[in-house]
Amino acid sequence: MNRESQYFEVLIRLFDLYLTSGNVLKAADSLERLVDIDAYDYRNQERMEQLRGRVDDSHLKRIASRLMKSSTPMPGHTSHTSPAQASTAPSPASEEGRQLQALEDLIVQTEIFLQYSLQNKALERLQRIAAMFPGEEERSARLANLYQMANWWPQGAPKPKTEPVPAQPAPATPAAPGAPAAEAPTPITMKTGVYSAETLRDLSKISEVNQTIFRQQTPRAMLNTAVNEVGTYLRVTRALAVVGPPGRPPEMAAEYCAHGVKPAPGAQVVLLLAYIEKAEPDELGGLVVQASEGSILSDLGLDTALGVTIMDKETQMPAGMLIVGHAEEHKWKPNEAYFLQAIGDQMLMSVSHTRLRSLVRRMGVSDERSGLLSRSSYQSCLLTEADRARTQNTPLALTILQIDRGAELLRQQGESPLERFLEQLARSLLPIVRQNDVAVKYTSWSLAFILPDTTLAGAQNLADKLRRAASGLRPPWDSTQITLSAGIVAAVAKHEYDSEDIVTDLINRAEFSIEEARKRGGDTVVALETPKL
Repeated sequence: MNRESQYFEVLIRLFDLYLTSGNVLKAADSLERLVDIDAYDYRNQERMEQLRGRVDDSHLKRIASRLMKSSTPMPGHTSHTSPAQASTAPSPASEEGRQLQALEDLIVQTEIFLQYSLQNKALERLQRIAAMFPGEEERSARLANLYQMANWWPQGAPKPKTEPVPAQPAPATPAAPGAPAAEAPTPITMKTGVYSAETLRDLSKISEVNQTIFRQQTPRAMLNTAVNEVGTYLRVTRALAVVGPPGRPPEMAAEYCAHGVKPAPGAQVVLLLAYIEKAEPDELGGLVVQASEGSILSDLGLDTALGVTIMDKETQMPAGMLIVGHAEEHKWKPNEAYFLQAIGDQMLMSVSHTRLRSLVRRMGVSDERSGLLSRSSYQSCLLTEADRARTQNTPLALTILQIDRGAELLRQQGESPLERFLEQLARSLLPIVRQNDVAVKYTSWSLAFILPDTTLAGAQNLADKLRRAASGLRPPWDSTQITLSAGIVAAVAKHEYDSEDIVTDLINRAEFSIEEARKRGGDTVVALETPKL
């Protein structure tokens, strides 16, 4: 039994103790904590009835509003009770009936948590089932199947052994007259309930959207992708993604608007966040709000909105929110809250990962005036991008841009003037490259550009732009025009190559290409074609 279950049992004893001693306020507080831990427990309703008339009605109403309506079936599941069983089923008002209903509720919750890959929550429910209903898996194939799917079994319970399926089944032998037919064992299946087509579509879409978000290069692009995918899939009027702690203006925000709907001003976004943050979360963590006269929802042309809080996995603190809204009347479904939560978690994780990469790059900056990374960061950045390119099957290119006759200029003018000109060159060129491109100070007279998601042709176009932008610059020692050459290569994807092999090949071919440009007299671009596999 986990700590939460133990705490739950302690609170039950406290409730009984306070109620017996006449301390009803403390008993009500204990009940409120019980509801926070498990709103599905069938005994909560009985405890609330014991307090009725002894504590303030508003206190009871607040507790009642947070109680899960156990008798309401969850969407995507159907009853597993046959008509024959229904005729002999115990009355819901009896103790046995309440026990069965509690078991059904816990099983349905576990099915949903497993369905949406919420493994920890599923294990909590299974541990509670094992504590409340020991040995039930021997009578319920549905529960045994859940244990099998979660790869968890109660302590002391035997795990089922998977029997090999024979290739050629033996012909059936007729049973002797009067001999009872052996009951076939219930096979373990990967479905425990009857899931709706809507739920299965959600699972497929979550995977698709998460992959799309992960492929984006900047936090802004990730937020825009998330809201556009969510808004289009759920067919809402507005979808809003924000990153930042609650109670403050968002650090970053993106909005999806249906056709003909104008984007919300920043001040209204802040008001909407504050309005939704005040809502009481439902049993699935969804924050549902309805429009009223003069409310921010009405100002935005919405009748109802659903939001989910996105938690930072490291600090376990709120770090953002994903909100959708309908202009027409709409009843939100549990699967919509799950869908938003899954997308929001992936969005925040991708944003955090990208920010971490940017931080690592900034820590490796050799010169704040130029914004260039030091040569020591060159290989590590290439390895990072090579790993990413292999994982996502995306292109990767490398461009080296060098000042022609750089070694000769270094001897003639000295290191300091050449360094100042390279800084001037970097400040002119960096605004042209994308935020996810990596610029490195390669030598005293050359720059390297690591270009994720870029083909050889794309890198060649960028090199032409960079050379044109640099053509108007003049060195500090005289007014002579300086020419630039570029060597360009693209990563080779071979099955037997790991990331280190890809980086080694890139570096060697980039060096060869820039040397080839020097041999041709400079002021040229040498793009080495990717070797044919």
